Amino acid sequence: MKIAIVWAHWVGKTTLSTILAEELGLAVIKDIVPEAYHLGFTINEETPIETQIWLTAKQIELERNIVNFVADKCLIDYYIYWDVLLDDTDVKKVLKKLIDRNASYDYILYIPIEFPLVDDGLRSMNPDFQRLIDARYHEYLEDSWLEYHIIKWSIEDRLKTIRKIITPK
Repeated sequence: MKIAIVWAHWVGKTTLSTILAEELGLAVIKDIVPEAYHLGFTINEETPIETQIWLTAKQIELERNIVNFVADKCLIDYYIYWDVLLDDTDVKKVLKKLIDRNASYDYILYIPIEFPLVDDGLRSMNPDFQRLIDARYHEYLEDSWLEYHIIKWSIEDRLKTIRKIITPK
């Protein structure tokens, strides 16, 4: 089973993915942004194309090599950030093809912005940027062929909703 927890940064994906993976006995594909940051990549509203390429390639590798998982961040996340950050339409087309070929999830769980940003020292603290990512994500999911589920409120409420949606395979 492949579960992608999606949306903007600082909405609670890490907490939820960790609990959910443990409950379902699945591996967690952790957010690789901290790894990129520690390797010297820029992570914020000014993230360059090189960083986005590294993040996307690393995510493809992880999602191909782990059979059953809960992804704290997934390939769709990187497409959304590319779409917001880059002006190069040719690069966006190539990335879209990569995402379409490689993103395969049994469940996509969308978590909207409900809490204030918390500074972790590496991600953007700009709420306008977070809302821009959020709006683009909403647009993407509404326009795509992907089925997704909106997960809201407290961790407990989110888990109750997810338990009703997910059928272990």
